[in-house]
Amino acid sequence: MAHDFDVESYEKQKSAVWRVTVWLTVITIVEVAVALLFGETIPRMLLNFFFVVMSLLKAFFIVGEFMHVKYETRALMMTLIAPTFFLIWFIIAFLWEGSEWLSLRRFWDVL
Repeated sequence: MAHDFDVESYEKQKSAVWRVTVWLTVITIVEVAVALLFGETIPRMLLNFFFVVMSLLKAFFIVGEFMHVKYETRALMMTLIAPTFFLIWFIIAFLWEGSEWLSLRRFWDVL
């Protein structure tokens, strides 16, 4: 079964891929520039937060365009996005809880 692709839709798809590629390149250049120019002057927590946000932005572009999630129905997108958010939330919660347990062990001198 052949997929019918007319020239107009092909050009539209090609321009969308190039647009996302340019965005990914710009974001990566900004990340590298911030790391090289301001890596020692910006507080580590702020720098880490910046890199996490930029990585999530790049993941959004990659998943949306190259994995074709942008063209799917809303229900399918939600079945992909909701578990991802819960996974991130669980990781943060478990790290937070583990940090509390470690500080309590140090407080009570259990180590």
